[in-house]
Amino acid sequence: MLTFGLGNFSFQQFVDKFKTKYNQPQTDGFTWDNEIQLDFTYEQLEAELGIATLPTYVDLDSPGVYKQFEKFKIGSNKIPRQKHGFAMNEKILREKMIMVQRYGQAALNADTQNALMNLQFDSVDKLLAGDQNALTHQRMRIVSTGKFDITAENNPNGLKGLTFDFGVPAENKVTLTTTSRWWTTTTHTTANEGSASDPLKFLKDKRKEMKKAGFPDGNYEMSEDLFDDMLLHSKVLTRIGHALYPAAGTDAIALSYAQNLTDDAIKAAIERIIGCAIVTRDSAAAVDKFDAATKTLKKETIENFDPKNVAYVPKGQIGTIKAVQPLFFDDPSVRTALFNGGRTLLTQRYESSTKSMYVESEMTVLCVPQAPRYMCVFTVTA
Repeated sequence: MLTFGLGNFSFQQFVDKFKTKYNQPQTDGFTWDNEIQLDFTYEQLEAELGIATLPTYVDLDSPGVYKQFEKFKIGSNKIPRQKHGFAMNEKILREKMIMVQRYGQAALNADTQNALMNLQFDSVDKLLAGDQNALTHQRMRIVSTGKFDITAENNPNGLKGLTFDFGVPAENKVTLTTTSRWWTTTTHTTANEGSASDPLKFLKDKRKEMKKAGFPDGNYEMSEDLFDDMLLHSKVLTRIGHALYPAAGTDAIALSYAQNLTDDAIKAAIERIIGCAIVTRDSAAAVDKFDAATKTLKKETIENFDPKNVAYVPKGQIGTIKAVQPLFFDDPSVRTALFNGGRTLLTQRYESSTKSMYVESEMTVLCVPQAPRYMCVFTVTA
C-alpha cells in the first residue's frame, strides 16, 4: 500500500523531488568539497586568499623568487556522523489499511494515493530540512565562535563534550573587558552600557588593524538582535549624529539628531564609519530534548549565531563542507536514496514487529574553514 502511495516513482525519484527546495543551505562561504571521502578523517588545508605580494628586486643575472601557492595542512580530525528518523504515523496507516481491507481495490484510488504520498513526503521533508539546518548551524557557530562544539545544548540526546578547533589565531579573538563591553549585562539598555564602551570606534580600529596585517576584504557578521540593540547604543548614535550633522555643537544635539534617522540610514552611516559592511544573521535551530517530568521529547530553540559575538569573515569561499561516503547494502526489504550529491543517505524500511514504516537520514559532514587566519571573533557584550 505504501508502494502504491509512491505512484510511479522509485524512492530515489521521490527524494529527487526535494532537490529544488533544499539545494541551497545557508552556508555562505562554505561549498561542498568536491571529494566525498571514504574515511572519516579530514585534513584542514589552509588556502592563500589571493593576496598579491610584491616582486623581488634582483640583479640582472639572478632569478626571481617563486611564489608559494600550495595549500598546507593546519589540522586534522574525525568528521562526526549525524542521524535522525521518522516513524510513519501508525494510527493513520492503520486506518488506511482498514479501509483497503473493507473496500478492497476500490479504496486504492487517487485520494488514497495522495494521502499516502503526503505522509511519506512529510517525513522525508522534515528529515531533509533538519539536515540542511544542521549545516546552517555548523556554519554559524564556526563563524561566530571560531570553533564547533557538540554540547548538551545542540546535541542533547547524543555525544557531548566534543570540540572542533579550526585554528583561528588567539590574537584574532578578543573578549572586551567589563568597562569596554557594549553592555555589561544581558539586558541591553542605555543604563547597562559599559562606561568605556564605544562600539563604532572598536569596530573601526579592528578593521584598520586587519588592513595593516594584510587581511582580504570582508565584512562583519553579528546576530540581528545584537545589531538592532547596537542601533540604540548612545555612543553609536552620538558618533553618527556628529558624522552626519557636523554643525552639532554638543553630544546631546548629535544624539538627538541621530535618533530621528531610520534604521537603514543608521546602518549605512555605521558601515561608512567602520569601513566595511555588516551582515546580520537571524536563524535558529530546534532540538529534541527529553523532558523528565512528562517523559516526552520537547522542542527547544537555540541561536545559531552566538548573540554575544561579532565576527569578521573574508568575502568569497572560506572553507568547504567535508563529507564521508555513506555505505549501504542491497537489502530487498529496504529502499534507499541519496541526496546532496550522494552525501546524505535516506532509507525507508518496514518493521514487522511494530507494524510500522521508518524513514531515516544519515550524513557524516562538517564545515571546515580553510582561511582561519583571516577570521576574527570579538565577544562584545555579556
